[in-house]
Amino acid sequence: MDRATHVIDPDGEVMIVLQNPNAPFAELGEALTSDNLAYTLPGPSDEIQNSAEGIEALRNEPTKAPKKRKKKKKKVSTSGGRAVHIPSEPIHLSIEESAPGWPAAEAPVAEPAEHPAEEPAEEPAEEPAEEPAEEAAEEPAEEPGEGPVVEENCFRILVSAKHLILASSVFKKILTGGWKESITYLRKGSVEISADSWDIDALLIMLRIIHCQSHQIPRKLTLEMLAKVAVLADYYDCRKAVIFFADTWINALDETIPATYSRDLILWLWVAWYFHHPANFKEATSTAMSLSNGWIGNLGLPIPEKIIRSMNDKRQGAIAGLIFQLEETRDELQNGSKGCGFECSSIMYGALTKEMHLNALLSLRPVAPFPDLNYRSLVQKVLSFRSPVWYGQFSYYSSYQHNCQYSTFKLLFDVLEDTIEGHDLKDSIKV
Repeated sequence: MDRATHVIDPDGEVMIVLQNPNAPFAELGEALTSDNLAYTLPGPSDEIQNSAEGIEALRNEPTKAPKKRKKKKKKVSTSGGRAVHIPSEPIHLSIEESAPGWPAAEAPVAEPAEHPAEEPAEEPAEEPAEEPAEEAAEEPAEEPGEGPVVEENCFRILVSAKHLILASSVFKKILTGGWKESITYLRKGSVEISADSWDIDALLIMLRIIHCQSHQIPRKLTLEMLAKVAVLADYYDCRKAVIFFADTWINALDETIPATYSRDLILWLWVAWYFHHPANFKEATSTAMSLSNGWIGNLGLPIPEKIIRSMNDKRQGAIAGLIFQLEETRDELQNGSKGCGFECSSIMYGALTKEMHLNALLSLRPVAPFPDLNYRSLVQKVLSFRSPVWYGQFSYYSSYQHNCQYSTFKLLFDVLEDTIEGHDLKDSIKV
């Protein structure tokens, strides 16, 4: 094992290896469901079902000498900057023994080193001469003198197993659930756990909270960093440990809830939902539904899919309801059920038809999911419809401006609210 780049607990037994740190986070255009972020724990090995059996099998099985064995780097799976735990592989009985503690050295592979030395002496031809040169260039990377290769873009964090197990059900399953990591931990007294793509600063904040190092926890975060910490806490299921600092962080935020549909608005929605802030959640959902020009996405954040679906349904329902109200009013003016007389209904029908046509609400009627159309702008268009002015004959000598309950669009449509009411947090937590 290589030395730690960050030490949370000097006597720790667990090394968290963070590969591909600081990956892109919550990028615009990423409309993934919460299922894409669901943590899937690796299942128990088919060969070894629990820790006791695993250790017993390792003790009884004769040791096999490795032959021309090359180290394989773990494949890193990234998807839109989301952190994905690398599943544990089934335990093979040829695992090399190493002494507990940090670092743990591995036996060097001898045979590949001898091969390039023999070939140049026996076959000095041009083609064989090229092979040793290539292999010799690769061997130093394969055969380090002191433990495995450390990738440049990699952090190694030394932490306490007991603290992880106490604070996180996910870490508890990894370290005690009969998986490869728990077998290694019980056998050697130390283990590596892989992580991928997380923001290193957010991960360190969460781990220091878990280790009760409150003096090293910042009292002020940016909205983005707060959202990253929330994603980590959700992923590793340690919300109870992190929630203590949530109010301090949220109250200290410089960013307010945006008055436009934007990336920050969705970050606010996520933070308000995860840390249970009802007022912020209601405002964020209201703004998103009222101002979104299309499908409301989750930016790859683990916002429950039912919340996203409910917001989109409510937005589309509000837009469809207003368009239906326009068409229904137009039909009623046409058949005479609205209007105080023929002249009144005819004039208002013509004016409404013209305004709907000018605003692409007639022949080019919008259809769900109403792309490039937000509810607030639609209401403002309707409120801007110009009502006609005409005069009725009062007597032979004078006339008067027509005035009845159908003579203006304001009277026809009554009161139109340009804001969709936001969701209640207590209802959304139940989803």
